[in-house]
Amino acid sequence: MFHRTSRSISLTAAGEVLLAELEPRFLGIQAAMDLLDSFRSGPTGRVRVTTLRDAAELLIAPRLHSFRKSYPDVEVEVSVEDRFIDMVAEGFDAGIRYGGTVPEGMIASRLTSELEWIVVGSPAYLNERGRPARPEDLLTHECIRIRTGTDHLCKWELGDGDRMVSLDVPGLLTLGDSELSIRMAEEGGGLFYCLQARVEDKLAAGSLEVVLPDWTSTGPGFHAYYVSHRQVPSALRTFLDYLKAPVAGD
Repeated sequence: MFHRTSRSISLTAAGEVLLAELEPRFLGIQAAMDLLDSFRSGPTGRVRVTTLRDAAELLIAPRLHSFRKSYPDVEVEVSVEDRFIDMVAEGFDAGIRYGGTVPEGMIASRLTSELEWIVVGSPAYLNERGRPARPEDLLTHECIRIRTGTDHLCKWELGDGDRMVSLDVPGLLTLGDSELSIRMAEEGGGLFYCLQARVEDKLAAGSLEVVLPDWTSTGPGFHAYYVSHRQVPSALRTFLDYLKAPVAGD
């Protein structure tokens, strides 16, 4: 392979052929190592997240554009779906749900503090049907029910500081999306039980009113979850940390 003298060393013809064959492969290995180093030194790659609608609106939407500007090498894919899916089978890196509903066997990471739940209705509906004075009055009203990601009808849980009630409210309208439910409530379709943060702009504008303002409830905040047997990629970790941070201007 080599010509050796006391003063120099050079390749033989066979050595030149071998070098020509191996050099591109060594360069490929070096490129792969450089790519690996880039993953270690900064977030790159793709993040696929499945999330329920409320978290998409309150957590992801206000931060997504600024995240993309801050981390241009991270590709983000967000699937908004209130029903539970097999996250691993469908190739997602993480999911976002309410605390207490994270699937077993997953690692959960809290993204927000506890969340406030209220009952709302449009002024037109309340003027026509009357304003409930106590939780039991809700049983005589038209309520917009929502089906949870676990395929159960959501019960309305309300408290006044001394006691809590959990109501299986009546209603001829059952929806699987909070955005559609809020719109129906605005249009006078009935009362709706939702996160206060989802309707603060509607309350300020007067298109919705709080029903039973002394009766609200606090529930678990949003949590991210991911499989427990794998290392969290830097891009995913960076994205989840970004969701925990305050929105600029808040």
